[in-house]
Amino acid sequence: MTLSGNTRLAFLIFFASHIPITLMVDGQAFFPRSWYPQALIDVVDWYAATFKDKLMSYPRETWFTSMISIEIFFQLPFFFVAVYTLLQQKQPQPSNQAKDDKSSDNDGKGHFRSLCLIYGASTATTLIPILSCVAFDPDTTFSEKGILLGFYLPYLIFPVWLVWIAFWNEDVFAETGVFGGGGTGKDKAKMF
Repeated sequence: MTLSGNTRLAFLIFFASHIPITLMVDGQAFFPRSWYPQALIDVVDWYAATFKDKLMSYPRETWFTSMISIEIFFQLPFFFVAVYTLLQQKQPQPSNQAKDDKSSDNDGKGHFRSLCLIYGASTATTLIPILSCVAFDPDTTFSEKGILLGFYLPYLIFPVWLVWIAFWNEDVFAETGVFGGGGTGKDKAKMF
């Protein structure tokens, strides 16, 4: 599996939608409330109270604010790079076609692949304590935990999926990946 077809579209939607969410919702856990219009503050406060999300309840815990700082200063710039790269991606070349050894910033090798690995691993790591807080909160019922986990799990699933794609494919945009057919067994053995 690579970042092509429906997978590419899913990641494009994920990253593009995450930009406003980071700025308008999650950013409220980092930046001063005075930076936001009252309507946005009210939406986040309503969400936190309605779904019993203690992490997004004001005032925020310091450790959670530090996690949001990672999202703002590291992940947010990557969202823009990812959206741009996914939009600029041309039709992938067959893996057996001769290519120039130099990779551009918009191809699935080199910088973008490395950024995918770093983003995915970092984000998945930050989600572990967040999901643990949700799962082990003694003040929420099983169904309330399930709803909150439903909100948070996509932010674990997509980064882990991206790490999987980037780890197993030399070119994240190739038409076929290690497990997707194409190439020879000898080519696939190089991955291990």
